[in-house]
Amino acid sequence: MGRFAHCLIAAMICMGFPGIITAADEMKGSPKESVAGIAGKPSQVTKVPRTLLVSLNDYVVSVMRNNEQIAFQDAEWAVTREAVRGAKAVFEPVMLGTYQLQYDKRKNTAQQMMSTFNNGGFVLPEFWEDSYSQQLAVEELLPVGGRVKLAYSYRDFSDSVNEGYGFDKYKQTTLGASISQPLLKDAGVAPTMAPIRIAEADRDIAFQNYRMQAMRVVAEAMSAYWDLFLAREKLLLRRDSARTAEKILHDNFVRLKTGKMAETEVIEAKAALAARRSLVSEAKQAVVAAMNMVRTFLSTSVALAGEEIETVDRPSIEVTHRDFAESLNRSFKLRGEYLAVRKKVEREDVRLAYAKNQLWPQIDLKGSYFLNGLTDRYADPFNDATKAKHPSWMVGLELKIPLGGNKKASSEHAAALQRRRQVLLEVKAVEVSLANSIETALRNVDNSLEQVKEQSGVVEMTRKLLDTETERFRIGKSNSRMLFEREQNLINAREGEAETLVKFMKALHQLDLAEGALLMNRGVEIKEVERQ
Repeated sequence: MGRFAHCLIAAMICMGFPGIITAADEMKGSPKESVAGIAGKPSQVTKVPRTLLVSLNDYVVSVMRNNEQIAFQDAEWAVTREAVRGAKAVFEPVMLGTYQLQYDKRKNTAQQMMSTFNNGGFVLPEFWEDSYSQQLAVEELLPVGGRVKLAYSYRDFSDSVNEGYGFDKYKQTTLGASISQPLLKDAGVAPTMAPIRIAEADRDIAFQNYRMQAMRVVAEAMSAYWDLFLAREKLLLRRDSARTAEKILHDNFVRLKTGKMAETEVIEAKAALAARRSLVSEAKQAVVAAMNMVRTFLSTSVALAGEEIETVDRPSIEVTHRDFAESLNRSFKLRGEYLAVRKKVEREDVRLAYAKNQLWPQIDLKGSYFLNGLTDRYADPFNDATKAKHPSWMVGLELKIPLGGNKKASSEHAAALQRRRQVLLEVKAVEVSLANSIETALRNVDNSLEQVKEQSGVVEMTRKLLDTETERFRIGKSNSRMLFEREQNLINAREGEAETLVKFMKALHQLDLAEGALLMNRGVEIKEVERQ
């Protein structure tokens, strides 16, 4: 039965039966392509995965465009921008309109009936009124804290008293303006603009948080990029080592057959080859893990993309001296944490000034001026009002003082003082943290560069030792164990060299991050004016 199944599968392969892929098919060359962005590709099923050649700059651009952590912080920034728009809407004029129909009917008291009798010579046992009215007003907050209101009202009515005098309907109109201006509490531009300035400070803080999050993610993504380079480099080195072991094993077999070598040398070569093949498998898994980490920063997965990712850029040694004072001053201008905490200081200054203003008593200057018009049913009351023969005006002061000592405003002022003191302490803490992080990053760059130079010397020395051992093995003065040991030492040294190069590149990126210049140096700096 098993032989029949094997024959059936072989026949299906030969006939090109759909769904059957041979190992030879899988080993065919996979196409390569260079891309600026990896994420966002449509879901597709491919038999042979493509290899995407990705440069570091293109990778960073794709991370900035597709990473979900950065997009989340961008959304937080967008919320604060909308909050600024909402705060500025306080100056938006408001229109108020009413329309009302009303009918009243009630009995008059004896006094009311005698009043109509004495004034008009007739007695009204009941009073009724039928009217409708409409009002239109526009109110607006002024930058100095006052509120101005323009109003117009119209009333059409008839009642039993006017009907007794022979007037069946009257029309009444008022047209004018009123203003209420604070003189102490809430007076001036600063208290009125305080909510807007606080909202703008929150927006700027959110923008710096967005920059910080983007820089952190990009720094981690660049680290993952170099980890992928290192994983692939180690895989190449270990495959070369395995091929070398295969060649030595083959030569040992030949020498064994000719009687020039003992069988133990062949066994030694087989063990070395098995160990190197194990290291190759380990390196393959490291490549998979590093590649998936790169995909994570691109917010995609192998299920959606399916391509193999290969790095294009290689580590390069840039010997550039950076002064501590220069780097620190640069961080004060670019580092998101410091810029955000400075905005916090500005915000707390605004809150403190507003809280101090709220300690004053409430004294408002109030005034109004209206023109009144009244006509019968056949005339226009608006024209009568615009003649300004019947004006009404008012000017006065309104005082409001809490009798308990204004405890609420006092406690809010004390809290504002504490918040400002707290944020000043935060400024000092951030300055100390920046100085220490700059010093650490500069030392890390110097030490990493020194490691690269030292490890390069180690590679040269181990290569010479291997060449010497190879020649000794060729003339029969050495054995397989010593040869494999020298060869493994060279592989370890070359892997160490790649690790120090990657470590140096990461140190440079960490220095850029400490200075707050990582996005700017990669050409993806976020401009606030572009997103307003």
